[in-house]
Amino acid sequence: IEFFNSGPELNLSGYTISDAAELRHTFPTGTIIPANGVLVLFGGGTPTGSFGGAVVQTASEGQINMSNSGDLVTLSDASGNVILTFDVEPLSNNPNESYTRNPDLTGTFEQHSTITEANGTLFSPGTKLNGSPF
Repeated sequence: IEFFNSGPELNLSGYTISDAAELRHTFPTGTIIPANGVLVLFGGGTPTGSFGGAVVQTASEGQINMSNSGDLVTLSDASGNVILTFDVEPLSNNPNESYTRNPDLTGTFEQHSTITEANGTLFSPGTKLNGSPF
């Protein structure tokens, strides 16, 4: 999951990511996304690379594991107030690639590999569609 912060510095300490089934991640103390910065949340593993200079975290609960049907991603603040939800189902016809906005940041969500600027790549964590930093 990728977050772009277009406003002033944003402190996500204590915020959570959940899906329809359970809590998937709690942002640790000190999680700051700078103005015009990016945070990339991976489901697991040991992410390696620069990711366009993004803040990089791995799911605190060990996995994100979104379902392809009937699932919602929910971001809540440290007090449990829902900040936003995202319906995963309309974009679930290919679970092996990312969905991204086209154009970057403002457009509608589309399969990553189908966008000309992506040059056939399946994802671009922390960067624009063409792999350049935000």
